[in-house]
Amino acid sequence: MNLKNPGGNHTMRTHALRRTFVALLAASAVTALVPAMATPAAAAGPGECRNSTGGVIAEIGPGQRLESGARLADKVSRTELVMQPDGNLVLYALGNPGGYDLPLWNSGTYGNPGAYALMQEDGNFVIYKQGGGPQTGGGIWHTATYGTRTDWRPKAYLVGGEFAVDGRGNSAAGQRWTSRTVERQNQLCSDFEGAGYAWGSGNWAQSATVWLVLQQDNNLVMYRKRDGKAIWNSGTYGGSQRVTLQMLYKDRGDLTIANASLNNDGAVRWRTYTGGNPDAWALLQDDGNFVVYKKTGGPGKGGALWNSGTYNKI
Repeated sequence: MNLKNPGGNHTMRTHALRRTFVALLAASAVTALVPAMATPAAAAGPGECRNSTGGVIAEIGPGQRLESGARLADKVSRTELVMQPDGNLVLYALGNPGGYDLPLWNSGTYGNPGAYALMQEDGNFVIYKQGGGPQTGGGIWHTATYGTRTDWRPKAYLVGGEFAVDGRGNSAAGQRWTSRTVERQNQLCSDFEGAGYAWGSGNWAQSATVWLVLQQDNNLVMYRKRDGKAIWNSGTYGGSQRVTLQMLYKDRGDLTIANASLNNDGAVRWRTYTGGNPDAWALLQDDGNFVVYKKTGGPGKGGALWNSGTYNKI
């Protein structure tokens, strides 16, 4: 699998993707957009746990193509969707200029040089081999969002770190497809009664020095921005059920990874054992440490209850 990576290759048990640098072509059927948001700075205390919902999407409309070598840049988050020359469609979290970019999702269609992606009028988003198309065949991956509904205009789009397709499917499952890679705030708080603000598999956050990703394989992994190396993980990979990362009010400050459940009673697979601290909060810091603080604690204030021990690994 070829994924761009100027920092080099490495293999790890956390199921991280193998990455190799690919020079991207300049030609594009979709105008490249420049991300407008800088890397978010760590907030000063609990209260910045809700994600903002505003933003303008970068989209590919019906009949438009993402040609081989083209890219689509998110207007809200520092992410970029790249139709690589090797045929793989990859969503990257962008690092520092000229540095490492972290792959968040890919179509698995590498090995098809010259392949391109098309947003079809029927609502399906399809990757075709070079020379292929709706009339000639050659489709190698699609979102299965085709159908006959006409209540909305189909589109593929990138916003807030997530690549999604709104199609014309006649069932709920066929109306929308998503990469599940929403960017979250770099804080989690325990002042919510429900799991509405929990992270789902694929969600991620960043500080100035690291990314923290709840991977699709259910492992929570911290990656160093300067070279993409994994420097910490929760060891929760595997299993057939998706998980959530959460600080539920009922847990009184315990940060947990649990099997996803609508009534918040899923089996806990990992925890910080910081319960008994109402309104505790967690922060992904610019020094590379992931810390759970007491309600009144924080950087420069003390009150740390748990930390990932990664402050000296960036």
